[in-house]
Amino acid sequence: MIDHLTLTRRDANKALLATAFAVLGGRVVAARASTPLFDFAIAGGNYHGLRTAVRHMEPGMKLALVREPANPYDANAVAVYMDGLKLGFVPRAANRPVAALLDRGQQVRAEVVRTLDVQRASNVPKELVFTGFSSGDPVVRLTTEAQA
Repeated sequence: MIDHLTLTRRDANKALLATAFAVLGGRVVAARASTPLFDFAIAGGNYHGLRTAVRHMEPGMKLALVREPANPYDANAVAVYMDGLKLGFVPRAANRPVAALLDRGQQVRAEVVRTLDVQRASNVPKELVFTGFSSGDPVVRLTTEAQA
């Protein structure tokens, strides 16, 4: 007997799509679940290419993460890149678990989800990992896929 069943809209849509593909004779590929880790503003952007790239960034844009274990300032450094241009880093206050995932070979995705519109300190989202940032900077969301 099931005491409590929670079905999200996403789960229902996945089930409907899988059924539709099966009925139509298509091959159904098991979807991997994505787990959001956290959102952050890029650290060190003023010292790297963020100021150059920010006007070309928009929600949905994928960014690359590159481990820098030999970084002289932080052995857990994870750099953020767009089209080969280093934008900055995952903030030091949050990079240790991301570095560990990347070191284990797990895929971690980085995607721009919105831009900051910071008028006053009270507008800064509490869940945003703190770093130096400016209005218009991208907010990046890290997600990881479940291992099969």
